[in-house]
Amino acid sequence: LEKLTYTVDCANNAKQGVQMIKQGDYDFALIDYMMPENDGIWFMRNADIPQKTKVLLLTAFVDRKVIDEMFKLGAKGYLIKPVEAEEISLHLDFHSRPRQLE
Repeated sequence: LEKLTYTVDCANNAKQGVQMIKQGDYDFALIDYMMPENDGIWFMRNADIPQKTKVLLLTAFVDRKVIDEMFKLGAKGYLIKPVEAEEISLHLDFHSRPRQLE
């Protein structure tokens, strides 16, 4: 993503991610479901995610219940691993667009 000119911060686990989201000013948070110690649902329940920060689930663990729970907790989209940087970039671009009301 850095090669595509995005500024990127990485957390090693969900607890570190919770601290980073609290202290940072992020447009997006890409959250893996399977993380050391705690999972993505734990992150979503414990992170104080600013309204402007869009969360995308990034996972190889494809389970409809997990995806549904992540959406209930505020995720805006998901990508299934393995994923290329260009695919992530397309999702970031899509989710950056203002929503148009019909």
